[in-house]
Amino acid sequence: MVFSTTHGVLFGQEGNEEKLPVNQSDEKGKKHGMWYFSTTARMGEPGTIEFGSYQHGKRVGKWYKMEKETSDLLSIESYKNGMLHGEVKYFEMGKLYCTGNYLALDPQKKYDTIVVTDPETLLESYRILSTESGSIRHGIWQYFDPQTGHMIRTEDYVGDELVFRKDFEASGKDGDGTQQHYQKKMPHNKKQNYQPPPGKRSYTQ
Repeated sequence: MVFSTTHGVLFGQEGNEEKLPVNQSDEKGKKHGMWYFSTTARMGEPGTIEFGSYQHGKRVGKWYKMEKETSDLLSIESYKNGMLHGEVKYFEMGKLYCTGNYLALDPQKKYDTIVVTDPETLLESYRILSTESGSIRHGIWQYFDPQTGHMIRTEDYVGDELVFRKDFEASGKDGDGTQQHYQKKMPHNKKQNYQPPPGKRSYTQ
């Protein structure tokens, strides 16, 4: 149960709620602790509720977003140092249509180094990436038909580069057409939220 109030958010089961302070700042005026955002419906987009934690101005841990009127879950995202990191889940009318994984690069450096494993030889090597992109796709991504729950496609990314893809027989009338519509809403397909690293190297380099 989540219930917003003027001064806090209540969490817990009915009759055993705990009131937590929200929208607080640290001594430097940066967002810190639990934060709660509410938007109104406009231009065809539904109103939303979003909440999660800040650590001295940067998002950390899991963040949840849902539609205000229906309370349908829209997304669960994980953050590290203000960037997407770890597992993410996206929903349509409360039904899962995508799960994936991000890797947050070190913002204190111009370049970051990650360890990658060759899918055929299983040999490990190092790859140097520009940190300008902030977060990159790294790991398994799976797409589902939100109406049936059947998997449509699975992809494996290493350092933001697609190294494996498998498509499954479409279970709905629209098939991949429907999934392409959902993919446009992914953070890495929105220019204002995501930019691929420049000069991306091939997987064999």
